[in-house]
Amino acid sequence: ITMMMVVTLVVAYCSELLIESLDGVVEKARISEHFIGIILLPIVGNACEHASAVRFAIMDKPGLAIGIAVGSSTQISMFVVPFSVIVGWIIDKDMDLNFGSLNTTVLMVSIIVVLSIVVDGQANWLQGYLLMSAYLIIAVLYFWMPNGESFRES
Repeated sequence: ITMMMVVTLVVAYCSELLIESLDGVVEKARISEHFIGIILLPIVGNACEHASAVRFAIMDKPGLAIGIAVGSSTQISMFVVPFSVIVGWIIDKDMDLNFGSLNTTVLMVSIIVVLSIVVDGQANWLQGYLLMSAYLIIAVLYFWMPNGESFRES
């Protein structure tokens, strides 16, 4: 338990350093904050899960690979996001679950695309292409979204 607490503190410190360095990256590289937060950080942060999912897919265990990917997303949406909002309220940060129309639309399209893949329990190359295309479209959308824009409805 002590080791887990120490590692948690080290990860929290490293995360804080990462967040502080993002402003410089946004200014110098001219990359949208939205693109970094929604596309790049999840890729890097979940690299181990991605590697596991690819490994099991190569081993012809697509059910397990899809379970890893979908399970991770479910954990984030059902626990981490609401928990972060509650912690934000506790530390007096203005946070809510109003994601705005654009983010909600992107989320719904993502859910529909993933549902079309997992509903029958089988997958083929065309469905993989559909997933990659949806991800690419979302990445381009957030790459070109100007900083400071949130598309939230008041």
